[in-house]
Amino acid sequence: MDTEKYKTLICAIDTGSLTAAAEKLGYTPSGISRSVLAVEEEFGFPLLVRAKSGVTPTTDCEKLLPIIRNLLRIEEQLKQTADRICSLETGSVTVGTAYPIYDQILSRQIVAFRKQRPNINIKLIEGTSSELSHKLGLHELDFCIISQRANIPVFYPLQRDSICAWVPSFHPATGKGIYQVADLWTDDYIELFPDQETDNSLFLARNHLRPNVCASTSDIYAAYAMVEAGLGVVLINTLLSRPRSGDVLSLPLDRSSDFEIGIASKTEEESSPAAKEFLNFILPELKNTVIR
Repeated sequence: MDTEKYKTLICAIDTGSLTAAAEKLGYTPSGISRSVLAVEEEFGFPLLVRAKSGVTPTTDCEKLLPIIRNLLRIEEQLKQTADRICSLETGSVTVGTAYPIYDQILSRQIVAFRKQRPNINIKLIEGTSSELSHKLGLHELDFCIISQRANIPVFYPLQRDSICAWVPSFHPATGKGIYQVADLWTDDYIELFPDQETDNSLFLARNHLRPNVCASTSDIYAAYAMVEAGLGVVLINTLLSRPRSGDVLSLPLDRSSDFEIGIASKTEEESSPAAKEFLNFILPELKNTVIR
């Protein structure tokens, strides 16, 4: 089966632009356009909404995307298995992490792994745990380091984490050394990663809390600056709240907020040979390393 046109379609959607897809794949924009038109003619309906700002998938296309991505995944798995039989050791692996503090250890492991398997390419992406879990389900990732979520096929626990509060140095809680969750009813609250399911939002939902949101941001450094300026308080994963220079304190909460961090992976049957080999390579190191 000729799947190159499907790869072109997916690249156009992922980059949001026919021109960007052409540059990435080494085609001309007109060539990309013809390829997408060929898929549309094959299926019998439009797949892209074309505008000056770029391209987005149509509603009908959205229904096909998980199937197309799965088809491309299976094709890659087939190719890698055939290459493995021929001892070519090729492939690509996409790894996600919700915890950038794992980047250093992952980078070291990638360097060591590629000394043994130089033809296997590794791609790292970041996102929230729920976002990466969703991408794993769509076969856009091979595995990811996240806090535990429901419906994950395989999960290897690494360590536990919890939620803490960032407060300005003059906040009354600093004298107590602990943040009273009930204060969220009255404190101004800075929402981190708004409109996304995060460990913070799940904690708030479990405790039936609706903070007084005064600002929001998807940038941790911006959130820290807002707290330091006295705008409000932030709930954040303890592993993401590593010390920074500034008048902000990280305080534990007065109620339980523990959860498990680990590696979420596809099943062995769904995983490509390259993904299985890289996961088996890094798993012992990650299990033996506790990050504080």
